[in-house]
Formats: sequence, C-alpha cells, structure tokens
Amino acid sequence: MTAGELIERTLKDLGEDTSSPVYYKSSEVLDALNEAQRFFCLLTLCLETTGNLALAADTSFYHLLTTFQRFLLPLRVQVLATGAKVRPGRLGDFDSLSATWQDDVGDPTRYDVLGMDLLAVTPRPDAPGITLEITYAQTPDRMTSEGDTPEIPAEYHPCLADYGVARLRVKEGGQEFQKVLSRFGNFLTEAAKMADYVRSRMAGRGYDRQPFELAKWQSTQPAT
Repeated sequence: MTAGELIERTLKDLGEDTSSPVYYKSSEVLDALNEAQRFFCLLTLCLETTGNLALAADTSFYHLLTTFQRFLLPLRVQVLATGAKVRPGRLGDFDSLSATWQDDVGDPTRYDVLGMDLLAVTPRPDAPGITLEITYAQTPDRMTSEGDTPEIPAEYHPCLADYGVARLRVKEGGQEFQKVLSRFGNFLTEAAKMADYVRSRMAGRGYDRQPFELAKWQSTQPAT
C-alpha cells in the first residue's frame, strides 16, 4: 500500500470525508503513519542492513550515527578482512578483563554500544587499516508524499492504519480513544507476529540481539 492509500483508509476509519477532511488533516495522518512504522521497526527489528566502519588509530569510541544515519541496534560485528567475530560485552566486562582496556592495542575482539550510538571497542588499533563490518537494525525512511511506500513487509501495511486510528483518536479524549483501543491491540498483534519471524531468523544467523518478546508480554496484559 502507498502512503496515500493508508491515509485514505485511516481517514475513512476516523469518520472523515477522505476527499475533504476537516478535523483530521492528511498531514497529521501521515505523521501518525510514520510514527507507526518507526514503532513497528523498534518492536520487530525487521529492517536490517550491513555497513563498514573504518577504525582510527588509538581510538576506542565512535558515534555510529555519524556513519550510519538510520542506525538503531547492532546485530553482529566482525572484522571485515578476517571475518573474526567481535563479541558484545559491557564496559564492566571490559574493566574486569583489563584495567587498561582503553589503551590495549590490537584487533578488536569486544564491543559495547552505549546510549543511542556510542560504540566502544577493545582492543583498539594503533594504526589505521582495520575496518569493522557491522550488521544492524535500522529505522525506516520517513514517508513524505502520498506516493511513498512503507518499508516494512507489505502484509503488515494495514496495521499502520490501525495504529494511526488509535493514535489520532487521542485528540477526542479518553472515551473516544477507548473505543478504538482494540485497533492498537491489532497493531501489537501484527508486530508480535513479525517479531517472532525475525527472532527465529536471527537465531539461525547467530546475531547478538533479538527483538523484544512482545507476544509473551501481551499474554500477561488484561483484555481490553
């Protein structure tokens, strides 16, 4: 589905005249659909890609968003030239293994990502020439026109409209929002299906991280 088709579907479900909406504007519906797709990708990690990061000499920290503008979460890190896996860890692990880990020299064997994008590696190279191949989950491109298409798989496009309806109904107060809360539940159910598929695929590839187990969380929530 195109963004235009999703906007029309969402407006119709909101009770608007799709050709001349009054209370809900097409622009704010598009904003809600973009928000829905970003949230879907966060829950499922369904968009992934691989890029290279050239390491500098005597440097342990890197801002990944400088190189990978849509970076969300690292999935696998390895040395490009050798294919050697760089294992995930925490700074506390680094400290326990070596009190001087920020000064240790060599090919990186461990990494951590702090906050949104701060990559720490140890050991660090003492000269340029080492490149990391990083497979990472990424955020979707923002849809800006009605001709754009969501990046998530096509079978999940309708659930973006479910999210959009619930998200926009908040403007009308809690009672109206309560009436469409099941639409948000539909969105989460579809995201859980996608996350289960992604999780099984990632397990087979030996990735360092997997999506949040949304289906298990849903099973603990009271019915709406």
